[in-house]
Order: sequence, then C-alpha cells, then structure tokens
Amino acid sequence: MYQWISGSSFACQVTFYATNITLNSAACSHFENIRWVRIGMDPQHKKVAIEPLKKQQIDLGIIPKDQLQKLSLGKGYGRISSKSVMHAIYTQLHVPVDTVKYPAVFNEEQNLLEIDCAQPQ
Repeated sequence: MYQWISGSSFACQVTFYATNITLNSAACSHFENIRWVRIGMDPQHKKVAIEPLKKQQIDLGIIPKDQLQKLSLGKGYGRISSKSVMHAIYTQLHVPVDTVKYPAVFNEEQNLLEIDCAQPQ
C-alpha cells in the first residue's frame, strides 16, 4: 500500500534572505492588489507579522509613512526588499535570515500573515 507524501504547494511559507523576505504563492494569495505592507515583530514569541495595507489607508495617512514597506508581486511569489528590516529581524529575534524558510499562517481576524520564526523548515 502506498503512503502518500505531503506537499507544500498550498502551505504558506516565507523565506528570509539577508536583503529580503520572499513569500511563496500560497502566502501571496492574501496580498492580491496590495502594493504596500507593514512589518511587525513579537520578540517574545519569535514571530513576524506582515500586514497588507489598502491604498485608502495610505492615502488617508492612517499608517505612518516610515512604516510602509513595498511589496513586489511576481508570478508565483512576492518580495519585500529591505536590508534594514532583515537586520532588525536578525538582531531582535535572534533567528537566522540567510536563506531560511519559515511556516506562515494568515490570521483572518487580525488581517496579518504571521510567520513563526521559532520553527525554521
């Protein structure tokens, strides 16, 4: 009898690099028509959150401009390029950021992609 192998095509996954955060296609599905995000950290639980921002939030000045990060969407991936963000994640969460994959879950209630940095894959 066959034992079927689990796939990761539908699982949200994020890869940290020294200069950017890359989202797989499953994670990107929550960011359609989004060009700006903001990133938060929870050092106690070693989590990073990415919040999709609507154009209206930015136009009305609801979100401070110094918290805006550009999200570039490609075919099957998304990327947030920022050395300073990656440095902050590395120094404040004390997690590796050089080509390391982490699981992520989209929290519908809080409208956040939550990355669990305590469980590198």
